[in-house]
Amino acid sequence: MTTATPTRRSRRARPARPARRRTAARAVASGVVAAFAASLAVATGGAGPATAATPASPQHLGALTCRPWQTPVTVPPGTVLTPRVFPTAERPAPPRPSATKPVAKPAPRPRVVCRNAAPTPFEQPAWDPDSVVGGARLASPGVVVDAEPGTPLPPAVYDVSYVVADLSSGEVLAAKSAHAWLRPASTLKTLTALTLLPLLDPHRVVVASKDAQAAAGSRVGILAGNRYPVASLVDAMLMFSANDAVYALADAAGGYDHTVELMNARAQEVGAFDTLVVDPSGLDDGDQRSSAYDLAVIARDAMRLPEFRAAVVKRDAVFPGGRDATGKVWKPFHVYNINDFLRHYPGAIGVKPGRTDRAQHTFIGAATRGGRTLLVAQMGSVTGSWKPTAALLDWGFANADRVRPVGRLVEPGEAAPPVAAPALTPLPSAGAADATPGAGGTGTPAPVASAPVAASDPGSLAVLAGVGLLVTAGVVGIGVAVRRRRARL
Repeated sequence: MTTATPTRRSRRARPARPARRRTAARAVASGVVAAFAASLAVATGGAGPATAATPASPQHLGALTCRPWQTPVTVPPGTVLTPRVFPTAERPAPPRPSATKPVAKPAPRPRVVCRNAAPTPFEQPAWDPDSVVGGARLASPGVVVDAEPGTPLPPAVYDVSYVVADLSSGEVLAAKSAHAWLRPASTLKTLTALTLLPLLDPHRVVVASKDAQAAAGSRVGILAGNRYPVASLVDAMLMFSANDAVYALADAAGGYDHTVELMNARAQEVGAFDTLVVDPSGLDDGDQRSSAYDLAVIARDAMRLPEFRAAVVKRDAVFPGGRDATGKVWKPFHVYNINDFLRHYPGAIGVKPGRTDRAQHTFIGAATRGGRTLLVAQMGSVTGSWKPTAALLDWGFANADRVRPVGRLVEPGEAAPPVAAPALTPLPSAGAADATPGAGGTGTPAPVASAPVAASDPGSLAVLAGVGLLVTAGVVGIGVAVRRRRARL
């Protein structure tokens, strides 16, 4: 009797592997890949949903080119951009419920737009807090207020910097980055007036030059060779923010360069040490700068001049006409005050708005209510609305008796320039201490430095997570291969 010798089944004749094994392997592989992706997202920090105006990514920017003072932002579908007034209002409107069944439409795509960005302050030295003009607390960045419990904080506004102060006492009720160096725009004309009004007779007649007529920016329309009273030029400078009127006044005071020197000297006299004048009109020129604190100090001193106080509150004035280069005669015309705050806020008494591309919006405002006069100086805002000024003053009038001053506006000739903070003395290294026993008079050996511990960052976490999951995937792969091998036997 012969016995049959068992033979191995051929690969073709071998039964197919159960489908459940393939499914299990694929599930394991998919789980590993999903876990790996999830670990990378956790380690690197996933991006949240888009807000009403988020910075645009390069792929969304496309061919859009923004101005240097603007920032590209991605606007979600359905969001309607409105003029900015308060940061808390910068939110998309909630969708309205509809009674009808929505019709399926292609999903709208977000759009990228250019929006004005708040200016970045100039770099400045670190001052010794005890030497900061107006008080040490005014050196702090951010909002500074010392209020009784239960007192509301000042309203959130777009301003990079502001100061709210009592015009009479000079007490600073609240401030935000009060000494940050920023471009002042036309609020600098307050210093121009403070410097030139005591020097020029308001009845004096000035002959306008061609350079004054050709001024950049806002102009009242003076004509070279024509004669203008100083008082009319002051009205045009402070009411209409006319740069041609500024240059005509500068010519009357001894010239452009001499006026700049006078303004810088006057700023030092009143304690405005953050201020550097390059152009008396306030246009963005060179390193021209000021601060909210300085603008408040300058405005407070300027409001002591009767002619200044009368000019900034005027709603309308008549400006002289003249004859142009072609011989055409222009009749006198009305000049209006561009300060919207005067028309909207009860008790407003000035003072001066300003705007340039790099400064964005700046403003000095003052108002009287209940026998108290408050002053606010604002810099670096992306909104030209009068409402944030009104909100800050409303807060000041409502809470002036419930807050303690965080500083004060100095009097002319009182303050000295701030002093740079002392540099920190570096500690001796371990090697130096060992080489000189008893260094510093203590006789204590220097501590042994331990090995530095590397701080974890998102990149290193992602690498570690990836390596761990790859090892896991390798182990799972080996297990699957072993099971396949056993199945073949």
